[in-house]
Amino acid sequence: GTSSTQAINAQNASNLCRIYFVKPKAGSETQLEQGRKKHMQFHKSQNDSWTWATFAIETGMNAGVYVTSTCGHAWKDFDDWEKRMGKADTADAATNMSPYQQASWNGFYLYRSDMSLGAANRPPTPLTAVTIYVLHPGAQNEFTDAIKKINDALGKQPDWPKTSGWLQLANGGDGPTFVLLNSRQNWADFAPLPKSVADAVNEAYGKEAGDAIFKAIRDSTEHLYTESALYRPDLSYLPGR
Repeated sequence: GTSSTQAINAQNASNLCRIYFVKPKAGSETQLEQGRKKHMQFHKSQNDSWTWATFAIETGMNAGVYVTSTCGHAWKDFDDWEKRMGKADTADAATNMSPYQQASWNGFYLYRSDMSLGAANRPPTPLTAVTIYVLHPGAQNEFTDAIKKINDALGKQPDWPKTSGWLQLANGGDGPTFVLLNSRQNWADFAPLPKSVADAVNEAYGKEAGDAIFKAIRDSTEHLYTESALYRPDLSYLPGR
């Protein structure tokens, strides 16, 4: 109901991310990376107080795309940043990066702490497993309820890794879209755990109720897409570093 919506909004009020995607021109990857490094030096010279984390997508149709995100904001923070940094930032990016870009796009995503086992704004791990769920229109509540039930079951497992984070697309693409990020230290971390999510859910709720939870996710989802992302600290900016 309304009260739960208000509580969720309050919990996630400062969890907004803006995420930029850049596809390099063929053969211009090195120049784009050099340009990104220069652009991060610009952020440093401006004493930018925001963190900008860059990742390279390693698998799937977007392999080779660079992803740069800034998280932990409220909507109004983007107005303040734009006033302070906007014009100069756009000009610097146009000089240092635009010549080497084939395409770029961006979107606002909300980190849903109420759906995530991992904390918002935790430092990035070397790799991230990414699963993108594009839902049927109107299926959002069934989907989020099912995810929360799964989290409750996983939370009861003493050694289940608390590495999941959920983003919800707020503006900038097909929706409703939810993105599951799972922190991974290395490729070995992609191997299945001794116990599956389904095992943990069936243990918590029984097989029949467990099946119903997974059916709700299947029925809500129009399509699902996976990729992996490699953290690039050399192309990132941390304030005060």
